[in-house]
Amino acid sequence: MNAMIWLVVGGLLGWLSCVELGASRWTDRLLNVAAGACGALAAGLLLSRAFGSDFIHSSEFSVASLVEAAFGAIVLLVLVNLYRLTRVP
Repeated sequence: MNAMIWLVVGGLLGWLSCVELGASRWTDRLLNVAAGACGALAAGLLLSRAFGSDFIHSSEFSVASLVEAAFGAIVLLVLVNLYRLTRVP
């Protein structure tokens, strides 16, 4: 259950970053959604052990896991978009 929450939260944050940044190409949209989902999943897996919150196999909803997923998605989205904006075309 937590893994699905992490992926959904990451995907939604990736989509919101597309809206905020005005991404018009479908590749940019796909990259942002994938980066958000991957960041949320990675942070959920790493931070759940570090902070002692519910792990991936838990069937209960946890606010801590939601915050961890949002944090990971935001961090990876910032890194990906900074790389895209600073690279030479």
